[in-house]
Amino acid sequence: MALLPEDIKPNWLSAIRRLQSVAKSQGLSILSIRILVDADGDPLAWASPIQTKIEPKNSKEAILLAMDGK
Repeated sequence: MALLPEDIKPNWLSAIRRLQSVAKSQGLSILSIRILVDADGDPLAWASPIQTKIEPKNSKEAILLAMDGK
């Protein structure tokens, strides 16, 4: 059985799994989700994840260079 990292609370796993379920795409994409949390920071509900695909699909190198500040 895999151990959870200590910084991930078990009650966040369902929201994380939901994001992971839409993560695969051809090319790069950005995932967004809005999570309703209570006063303790625990998730209560979330909106459907939004996957924004990056175009053109071959822009991976340009994006990585921009993130590195080069």
